[in-house]
Amino acid sequence: MVTPKKDVYYIEVVGKTLDVLEAFVQVPLRQRTLSELTLQLQMNKNAVFRILYSLASHGYITKDGSKYELGPKLVELSNARLRNTDLLSVASPVLQSLRDEFGETVNLGTLDGDLIRYIGVWESHDRLRLAERVGASDMLHSSALGKAYLAQLSPEEVRSLVGGRKLPALTTHTITSLSALKAELEKVRERGYAVDHEEGMIGAVCIASAILERPGKPVAALSISGPAVRVTTDRIVELGQAVKAAAAEIEKGTGGST
Repeated sequence: MVTPKKDVYYIEVVGKTLDVLEAFVQVPLRQRTLSELTLQLQMNKNAVFRILYSLASHGYITKDGSKYELGPKLVELSNARLRNTDLLSVASPVLQSLRDEFGETVNLGTLDGDLIRYIGVWESHDRLRLAERVGASDMLHSSALGKAYLAQLSPEEVRSLVGGRKLPALTTHTITSLSALKAELEKVRERGYAVDHEEGMIGAVCIASAILERPGKPVAALSISGPAVRVTTDRIVELGQAVKAAAAEIEKGTGGST
């Protein structure tokens, strides 16, 4: 039976939804009927049905006749978790070495919807430094990580991610039109790295390169970032080559494209 939670922050319907999902692994049966789940959970039959219907609508449950089973979306989430864990284990020593060599903050990010999400940050030891927190996100069009990732996608994929809405100007340097962004992505592809020169924040410069997996699709991007007073224009090419080399090393370690 589901145990009620008294915590003021607890959302009961979310808890019941998770109880339904967990019911599939608590009993060694691959497929379950609505009656079996209702009996096991000791919940209202209509409530269980509505939860199953909602989960099925999002791909977390599939229905075959009168029987339900765990859906492909859960496998997708599990694989993403494992992929990020494997990526971090391979990338960590490479990116820490990159941070130590250049003395600037190094970041690792993956696509999350229409944002780039930070999954790893190796902070500079300098008192004046840039440092995002793990779990934070940036817009694709205004960040080096985002542009490095976008540059490896097809025109259709780019349009689906950034083409349907206005590109907000975060600074006076931010790219705000799709045509200008496409031209910038072409430059990124030619040189192998993206540059955010005070596009996301005044005084901040970031250089990034995509990490590819077979068959050549981006799985993440890495960047090195620092204050504009240190990451000057004459250092960008050097840092660009460094992030490209780091990305290639990580790809080799994960079995991705080289």
